[in-house]
Amino acid sequence: MGVKYCGHCNPEVEGPELVVQILALAPEITAVTWEEDMDILLVISSCAFDCVSHPVFQGPVVNVAGRFVERVVHPLQDLPSAILVKIREKVTALQSELNRGNSTLLD
Repeated sequence: MGVKYCGHCNPEVEGPELVVQILALAPEITAVTWEEDMDILLVISSCAFDCVSHPVFQGPVVNVAGRFVERVVHPLQDLPSAILVKIREKVTALQSELNRGNSTLLD
């Protein structure tokens, strides 16, 4: 999982702390920077303004903006698990597409 953070100018949530919590819930996931080889991209804006730049990536992306995960608001204490649910949904969908022979997803 590649991770892209915002500049952290108006933090409502702590992006790096969220990633640590996600990895604790799912030790099978490895986090790398968004510039490395990855299967999924997690983009974290520390506030709802969502000013982070989104790198070009052809695979699945999970967007977090403050307490919003994919535009759905969650209590702070539920954010790591809500993000993990969305990551797993998108990875499962990607695997299904690849199993159907749609190899253009990651080209």
